[in-house]
Amino acid sequence: TAPDGTEHRLTARHAVAVSTGTRAVVPALPGIEEARPWTSREATSAKEAPARLVVVGGGVVGVEMATAWQALGSEVTLLIRGGGLLPKMEPFAGELVADALTEAGATIRTGVSVTALHRPAPDGPVTVDLDDGGRVEADEILFATGRAPRTDDLGLETVGLEPGSWLTVDDSCLVEGTDWLYAVGDVNHRALLTHQGKYQAR
Repeated sequence: TAPDGTEHRLTARHAVAVSTGTRAVVPALPGIEEARPWTSREATSAKEAPARLVVVGGGVVGVEMATAWQALGSEVTLLIRGGGLLPKMEPFAGELVADALTEAGATIRTGVSVTALHRPAPDGPVTVDLDDGGRVEADEILFATGRAPRTDDLGLETVGLEPGSWLTVDDSCLVEGTDWLYAVGDVNHRALLTHQGKYQAR
């Protein structure tokens, strides 16, 4: 359906492949809109390195972005809700990365959650309120707090699937419960990596 309400119907001869990807999950916190937070998209397209960067999240994306911006000269603070970095990997991996980041000058705070953001001036710093009563000030804040599938408005309910859900597939990327629908890339939740999506698409 187009923005003006007109509808166009396409008919597939053999199969349909869903490759809509994912979107960054940014929590609905007080002050989030005014803070204009970065996601990985903004972080990888920025033209200048912020003097101070807060990264929320200690998973793969958060660690990758923290490492990159620290190397580019930013003063990086990582805020992690859990007890350490890379929680889905072996503990030693997170510990080694934490040691390397700390040695490079980054600050890592574990066991804390963001409760609110404040950016009174559009070009001014952002203040981050934490649930332990602390505050952190930075020039930019990056949320690396997960991703969600872009399947909300595809009409999945018409074929017995849940809108907004991940599409579970077999080894040929065929969506379970169907014999004609395929899901390729991030949307099937197998490996949220660019090279994997390209491989599956082939």
